[in-house]
Amino acid sequence: MKRLAVFLTVLTVVATVGLASAHWWGGAGTWGMGPGWMMGYGAGFCGGPGACFGPYGYDQKFLEETRELRKQLNDKRFEYFEALRDPNTTPETIEKLEKEIYDLQQKLYAKAPRRGYRGFGGPCWTY
Repeated sequence: MKRLAVFLTVLTVVATVGLASAHWWGGAGTWGMGPGWMMGYGAGFCGGPGACFGPYGYDQKFLEETRELRKQLNDKRFEYFEALRDPNTTPETIEKLEKEIYDLQQKLYAKAPRRGYRGFGGPCWTY
């Protein structure tokens, strides 16, 4: 009987802590401390209206200017992963594709807007 009482007590504590933490961390799909914490659902995590590439147009110019470059990078990545999948691909081919992807990334990064990136959350983090 004593074992059952201890088991039920531990189970009750674990369930209470689990429910409290689920509520605290916003169990409804938000990633913040509770529902609507700090400026609303998903604010600052590229989830709210206008975050990152939203209707405010902060990065619209960058996206328009780099459309073809981003398409080339996407195609090159596809080609790279297909080459990795193929057992007949030589290491030289893989190395060549990696270099081409790196060069495309550097071109893209050179054109990227410089904003308040503080090392966490990416440039989409709202302060």
